[in-house]
Amino acid sequence: MFVRTINFARSKNINSEKQIMQQKSAKNSKQFSIKVTDPMPLMDFLKEKLKGQSGTSIKSLLTHRCILLNHRQVLTQYNYPLKSGDEISIQSSKSSRYSLLHPKLNIVFEDDFIIAVEKKEGLLSVATAHERELTAYNILDNYLKRKDPKKRIFVVHRLDRETSGIMLFAKCREAQVKLKADWNDRVLERTYIAVAEGVFEPKEDTIVSYLYADDQTVMHSSQNEEDGLLAITHYKVLQSNGKVSLVQLNLETGRTNQIRVHLQSIGHSVIGDEKYGSHQNPVGRLCLHAKTIRFRHPVTQRILTFEMEVPHVFETLVR
Repeated sequence: MFVRTINFARSKNINSEKQIMQQKSAKNSKQFSIKVTDPMPLMDFLKEKLKGQSGTSIKSLLTHRCILLNHRQVLTQYNYPLKSGDEISIQSSKSSRYSLLHPKLNIVFEDDFIIAVEKKEGLLSVATAHERELTAYNILDNYLKRKDPKKRIFVVHRLDRETSGIMLFAKCREAQVKLKADWNDRVLERTYIAVAEGVFEPKEDTIVSYLYADDQTVMHSSQNEEDGLLAITHYKVLQSNGKVSLVQLNLETGRTNQIRVHLQSIGHSVIGDEKYGSHQNPVGRLCLHAKTIRFRHPVTQRILTFEMEVPHVFETLVR
């Protein structure tokens, strides 16, 4: 796999800069983790470990998505059953992330260099010719500028407008360049969940093709390598009711509309995806969700994993 070496014009000593940035990140960290030793409901655990905090304050942590299970899953359910060996990460109530409360965008992690967010369906990742204000990029850029007018947000990757789930942004140019330069090596896992039409045979397989766009920016799949860019998608059927299937998809490449085009190419369009062949939309949305991303932090090199719950409506469709 190709890895490109990046040299920053302003950096004469990369190692020294990296050490300074890591020290700054540790100094400003407002998150701590606690191991669960005995099984109990989440609220009971938090009351026991956060002595002095009122019940209202603890519920506020849950409401504002400040509690993570095993560095993967955001917890908001008060009576979530914890098991021995679980690890609960708690974001400080003094964190600046409280200042972003938006119905379409939630911050699930933030440090000096990156922001991980949960984007709702219907929100653009970045501006288009028709919409510049209501985008994840613009919301986060305004959020940073309220704290410091000199701050800005940097795009790392994108989700389609009607796709929900986890995505990353950078808070400085250096972090953006590092993430994008060796994205395929740095990102260790990208898992999506979709509800797709029909019954899959086989239940688990890999789709390999070359994707290209036409004059209307609609993507197409081809087996001719001269037609476009290589795209690889691994899929596994999790559940099916004989009409639609709940499918887990792991990306080896990240091409535009890759999952949607690949599923259409094998006759199983994503539910609600009129652009790529679906003829049904029972829940009023594209049934595609970015569930998990696991990657190496661009500065600290720590492995981070963020996992979002699958929309409940997906599971109801396959019952």
